[in-house]
Amino acid sequence: MKIIYTTLMALGLIMPVMAQNRQVEESQITLNLLLPGVIYEAAVGDRSTMALEGTIGFQYVESSFSESGFGIYPIGRLQYRNYLNFDRRLSKGKNIAGNSGNYIAPLLAVQGGKAFIGDLDFYEDYFALAGAVYGLQRTGKKGLQFRFEVGPAYLFSEYDGGFAIATALKLGFVLGKSRR
Repeated sequence: MKIIYTTLMALGLIMPVMAQNRQVEESQITLNLLLPGVIYEAAVGDRSTMALEGTIGFQYVESSFSESGFGIYPIGRLQYRNYLNFDRRLSKGKNIAGNSGNYIAPLLAVQGGKAFIGDLDFYEDYFALAGAVYGLQRTGKKGLQFRFEVGPAYLFSEYDGGFAIATALKLGFVLGKSRR
């Protein structure tokens, strides 16, 4: 019992010190503009975050061989971001507010195959992607955020699979104020 009590007391003293060294935002919500959606990013370490994103995808097909149509599909993404260059950015007098920095992240994404708006449905019920990306994220003083990421991934569905390049280009606004 003494060991448990001592451990809890030590963690109670250490945790506030660890929180002071944290360089990422405790949490932030970003609204995407290019593909409407929302991202919730929460700190899980000194320089790492979990990012959960819900967005929509759009596809339009016009063909003389098959039916033409469009569809809007739900997409969910999950990343564990490890930010790499905060110290260098700070030493150059640059901003790290809003998690402005470069990161590497494993990525898991799932897209529905049935359009919730439109008439373009795929044979598959879902598409999924698992991979790793290198990303750049910059957040301005007014909350405007730009993000670009790219990396290798494996794309699969119920019936097929293969390697692909995962890319994302996002433009949005961070809600609320950053801690810096």
